[in-house]
Amino acid sequence: MKKKFICFILVVAVCALALTACYGDKNYLKDVNAYGFWDNDAATSVAQPSIGQYVRDFLSSPSVDNKPKKVAFIGYDGCRADALINVLATPGWEEGTGDTSPYSGIAELLKTQGAGIYLAYAGGSKGGENEQHTSTAPGWAALTSGEWGIVNGVTDNGMYKSIDYKTFMLEAAIGEFGEKYRSAFAASWQEHFVKTYLSEVEYLRENSEVEKKEINADSSYEEVSAYLDAVSASSTVDMDFKFVKDDAALHEYLLSCVEEGGNNERDVIFGIYEATDHSGHDTGFGNDNYRYIKGFRDEDSRCYQLLRAIYSRPSFENEDWLIIITADHGGIQTWHGGQTLEERTTWIVCNKGVPEKYFSSGYDGYAVSE
Repeated sequence: MKKKFICFILVVAVCALALTACYGDKNYLKDVNAYGFWDNDAATSVAQPSIGQYVRDFLSSPSVDNKPKKVAFIGYDGCRADALINVLATPGWEEGTGDTSPYSGIAELLKTQGAGIYLAYAGGSKGGENEQHTSTAPGWAALTSGEWGIVNGVTDNGMYKSIDYKTFMLEAAIGEFGEKYRSAFAASWQEHFVKTYLSEVEYLRENSEVEKKEINADSSYEEVSAYLDAVSASSTVDMDFKFVKDDAALHEYLLSCVEEGGNNERDVIFGIYEATDHSGHDTGFGNDNYRYIKGFRDEDSRCYQLLRAIYSRPSFENEDWLIIITADHGGIQTWHGGQTLEERTTWIVCNKGVPEKYFSSGYDGYAVSE
């Protein structure tokens, strides 16, 4: 009898986990919306493609006082919206005396640059034609191309983005915004370079003297990295695709990109820190998981160092910077890709704020009102 009871309890537990994964916490968005630091609300959550469009509009707009434009687009892969409470709900964060906030990139951008902080969402409209997986490739592709996957071709991991819908990094490098910018895309996930953005890698290669080489998921880090470096160095299109081993290497590369007068200085950069996503997959997404929060704080601390490097540029006051920190998706238990609120709900911090024209209307957590 005891064994049967134990088996029954195990079955109930497994079913409960399955239900949580399918449906999540129905109050998640409501609870996150109640945090006191947002500059919008759940109903006006910003769709990921709108953020990409905002970057394009910034680069296309007239320069203020002839200041050169710069973009730093910083990704926290898999960082749920509720993680932000760990630095922004701590008493004293505005003055820099709260727990960890003196070394928080998010808090730093808010308190020194007058940035805005907003709820956003991934996954398209649940049940609609533009629904897509809340996974890494479709999230970042929507953010960088300004289109959902139904248009850009990336609705899940393992898919190739169409070259017809270029990232703002490549568009900046080829002069789509009125002048040519030096740009860079850096990450430690191989699929970005051998799948999602391979068409853009090949665009650069076709404008270089490098012979085409087949790179795929089975290629070694050394093979992919060397090929990308060769293509980036030889191409007449001034864009770097940089494949790094981990967040530490990514951080060092991004610091080199913002070093004024340095050999690798860039005007438009996009880099993705992976600590939250890795921790979430290992031990679980959410504030009840110490390793997840540590991953968030580790990458947020690195972002703080990157921001301070940008501020310390001799020409910073005479430059027009757009600085964005955001996430590609959330997560639930140890995975993501579905349509729960925990997976769909994201966020954006922007030094210039996000104008209301980029807001959604009547968003209910899954879709916007018609």
